[in-house]
Amino acid sequence: MVRPTGKIPYHAISTALTAAVVDLRRCTAGLAVTTVSIQTIEYRGNSRMFEHLPTPVDDPIESLFQRLYEDKRPDKLDLGIGVYRNEEGKIPLFAAVREAEQRMLASTQHKGYISPMGNMAYCRQVSALVLGQDHRRLQDANPVMAQTPGAGGSLRMAAEVIKQLRPGSRIWFPDPVWLHQIDFFRNAGLEIRHYRYYDVETGALQVDAMLEDLAAMRRDDVLILHGSCHNPTGEDPPLWLWQQLSDLALRTGAIPLVDLAYQGFGDGIEADVAGLRLMAAAVPQMILVVSSSKSFGIYRDRAGLLALLHDNPQEADKLRVLLRDRIRANYFMPPDHGAQLIATILEDADLSRMWREELDAVRTRIHSLRQLLRREVELAVPGFDAAFLERQKGMFSCLPVSPAQQLRLENEFGLFMLPNARLNFAALAQKQATRVAQAFAAVRAG
Repeated sequence: MVRPTGKIPYHAISTALTAAVVDLRRCTAGLAVTTVSIQTIEYRGNSRMFEHLPTPVDDPIESLFQRLYEDKRPDKLDLGIGVYRNEEGKIPLFAAVREAEQRMLASTQHKGYISPMGNMAYCRQVSALVLGQDHRRLQDANPVMAQTPGAGGSLRMAAEVIKQLRPGSRIWFPDPVWLHQIDFFRNAGLEIRHYRYYDVETGALQVDAMLEDLAAMRRDDVLILHGSCHNPTGEDPPLWLWQQLSDLALRTGAIPLVDLAYQGFGDGIEADVAGLRLMAAAVPQMILVVSSSKSFGIYRDRAGLLALLHDNPQEADKLRVLLRDRIRANYFMPPDHGAQLIATILEDADLSRMWREELDAVRTRIHSLRQLLRREVELAVPGFDAAFLERQKGMFSCLPVSPAQQLRLENEFGLFMLPNARLNFAALAQKQATRVAQAFAAVRAG
């Protein structure tokens, strides 16, 4: 028998089987036999699903990780990725978190499923931390809350709810803004708008331009605000501007969405949420998104809060079911470990006090680094007013350099930052301040 060599094409097999079926039918014509039906194989070609893909736009954070990995200079500085590092360049684990984790390890009895809405103890504790235990939103109303996989999960679920209830809503983002924040809403199919927020060259808020742009908001549009320590600029609205923005939301019928990722990094745990609390008391509806990554230093454990604040208790149950079903359709349930860590800390007076003291120390150190870099920059660039570096809050500020100058900072001086020359003070060591200032002076001088 001659054995076939090579691969037999599918169309050849199909032809042969079809011919065999015809011959079989001829041979059995007129016979009382049971026949077996053989289906003809139709060849339609191989799948092409994973071919001819569009060229993707590189994510700036992933791109920065890759460039840092590929750069072999031992003195390169990662001033982009938003984590807190100590003077030795290490990411510290809060002592309160370590103690809470040990307690959980000793007491945990199982790893069963939880509700799609997540850890309710976390939701209660974090909402009270943000709004205040006696805030009317927690006393008189019935907020719909879910614990999510970080603020990213909260933002995407907020976008899902908005898309389902008001698909024509336009989402208004400050310019500049954390770019990834936009993706959650754009990928949900919502229209994106921008309002002028900050002038990088002058280092100041554009208040008149901001209010002019936002006057075009209409009913059910969504106004994105950062609760404190604006990312990427560090420039926060003063309390009187929070009041004006609340009034504007009332006039236009827009709903504020306040994203709080850095409580305790600006002026203090309570001071950082004064504007947010004012707005929550003033408007009939508000969406609150909270990240616990920075304030508790649990970046990879992914604990966040989504709270839908409203003045209609009759709708609360329906809204809760709507949110639950959107969560179930997206990721089923959030991870519990980080949320339970934070609930353990905030429910215990000693652990809560320990955490507050640690966070105060982080904030104080970041502010001292801001003061130091301001002095070094003004020494390196005579006549340059770097007061904004000291005045702004939290981890980030934007250096007033062009994209080409930022590229020089990376290529020539080994200073890696995210777009808008976002500098992370929380990753800076005191001994590095002079180097950063001199590099800034060099690229400014041309």
